[in-house]
Amino acid sequence: MSIPVLRRSECHVWWADPRPQPVGELAAVLSETEADRAARLHREEDRRRFVTACWLLRTVVAAQLGVTPGAVPVHRRCPDCGGPHGRPRILGAEGAADPLHVSVTHAGDRVAVAVCPAAPVGVDVEPVESAPVTRASMSPAEQAALRVLPPYGRRAGFARLWVRKEAALKATGHGLRVPPGRITVSGPLEPPALITWPLEISPAEVKLHTLDPGDGYVGALALLPGDHVITVSESDATDLHRTAVPAPVGAGAR
Repeated sequence: MSIPVLRRSECHVWWADPRPQPVGELAAVLSETEADRAARLHREEDRRRFVTACWLLRTVVAAQLGVTPGAVPVHRRCPDCGGPHGRPRILGAEGAADPLHVSVTHAGDRVAVAVCPAAPVGVDVEPVESAPVTRASMSPAEQAALRVLPPYGRRAGFARLWVRKEAALKATGHGLRVPPGRITVSGPLEPPALITWPLEISPAEVKLHTLDPGDGYVGALALLPGDHVITVSESDATDLHRTAVPAPVGAGAR
C-alpha cells in the first residue's frame, strides 16, 4: 500500500487496529523519548496503542516529507508541565512554520492519525459501549437533544457529542483544559457543527466532519481551514507496515 502525498486542499485520516500489528517492528522507528514513554506504560494494550500511534504518525508524515519514519521531526510538549506528552507537532526548518498539521487519537481497538498541509486539525475516536453519559460534560441544549433519543441510543448519542467537542479542542490546541460543558455542538442526529464555546475563535471558523471508525465506535474531525476548501478522506492503514522503511531506535526526533 502506498501513501499519497497530500495537496494543500486535502486532509487524510489513517485508521489502524493495534491488535494485529507487529509491535516489535513498529517500535523500530520510535525516538528514544517515545520508546521510554512506551516502556513506562504498564498495560500491554496501552503500549500497543501508543506504539502503533507513534509508528503510524511517523510513517504517514515521512511519505509527505520524503524522509524515513525515524527521521520525522516530531515534537511533543505539554503546555502545563513541559513534559514530552503534549499534542504532536511536526517541526519545520529552523524558524519556519509547521510543514504539516497533525492530530492523533486512540481508544479501544482504534488508532487514527489525521494529516493536513494547510490547516490545524483535530481528530477523536471513542468506543460507544464505554462512553460515560455525564450531564457535566453537556450543555443544556445538548442534554435536551439527548433526552429525545430512546434510552438505548443515548450512549451512542453522547459519544457523538463528545468526539465533536474533543476534536475541536484538539484542533485549537486547548484540549480538555476547556470544560466540555461550556461547549455546545449540534445534536447527535444533526450534521456536525460547533454552536458555541468560550474561546475567541468564532465557532463558524471550525469545520466538523463525521468519521467512520467502524462498528462500535464514533469519530470526528475538526479543521480550522480559514479561506481554504479542504476535502477530508479516510484510509485503512492495516498493511502499511509491510511497505514502511524502519529506522534504528533513537534515529527520530526527540
